[in-house]
Amino acid sequence: MPLFNTEAIVLRSINLSETDKLVTFLSAHFGKVKCVAKAARKMKNRFGAALEPMSHIRLIYFGKENQTLYRLNHSDIIHSFQSIRDDLLKVYTGIYFNELIDTLIPEAHPDPKAYQLLLESLLALESRDSLETLSRLFEMRLMVLTGYTPQLSHCSICKGLPGTERIGFSFERRGIVCEPCSFKAQPEMRFQAGTLNYLKKLKSMDVKHASRLKFPKSAELEIERLTHRLILSYTGRELKSYPFIKNMAKIMDTEL
Repeated sequence: MPLFNTEAIVLRSINLSETDKLVTFLSAHFGKVKCVAKAARKMKNRFGAALEPMSHIRLIYFGKENQTLYRLNHSDIIHSFQSIRDDLLKVYTGIYFNELIDTLIPEAHPDPKAYQLLLESLLALESRDSLETLSRLFEMRLMVLTGYTPQLSHCSICKGLPGTERIGFSFERRGIVCEPCSFKAQPEMRFQAGTLNYLKKLKSMDVKHASRLKFPKSAELEIERLTHRLILSYTGRELKSYPFIKNMAKIMDTEL
């Protein structure tokens, strides 16, 4: 059986038996893959901490090409992202990134841009204290990469330009709605015209430059509402990590 050698990021790891684990990776060259890690639950195992979620590793696995489940052969840690795990809000933000990737990226579909987005986002998460902008940027960039880009340049009904005041958004049409068309198709959400400019920046901005982007509080809330509902419209369910992040943020704001 052929050996596959690639860099990868651990998305999640679950117990498969008393001794084994089932680990999902996003690899740099082969997309999302699942591997059985034999004896990974034993106290002394050859994988060590390399199978912890978010670990950036060198991965070697084997199996027949195009099968759905492989056998893990070897893994070496490139970067553990331990500082993220030491911060409760950061670790669940990282888990949220992983969960979004795992939900929106199909298996065995090579996507080096999605891999690079996740890696750069974890590196940014490690060094940043303000997580809201980074989270919104990750959500929007991932939607763009996976083909779920919202229409923000012109009205999704008449193709005309949006107005300069309140902008409507239709989740059914997945795009903005101008004021005249809003009488034909009632938009599920409205936001300020200035928020639209921030949304457009999120579509194209590199994660490495996330620190340059700062939202006014009013725009921050509108952007979060929109990206969250967009993700719900694609996934059909609430991701497990999202409510926890919001609750943790509320608790931290209260303590401050």
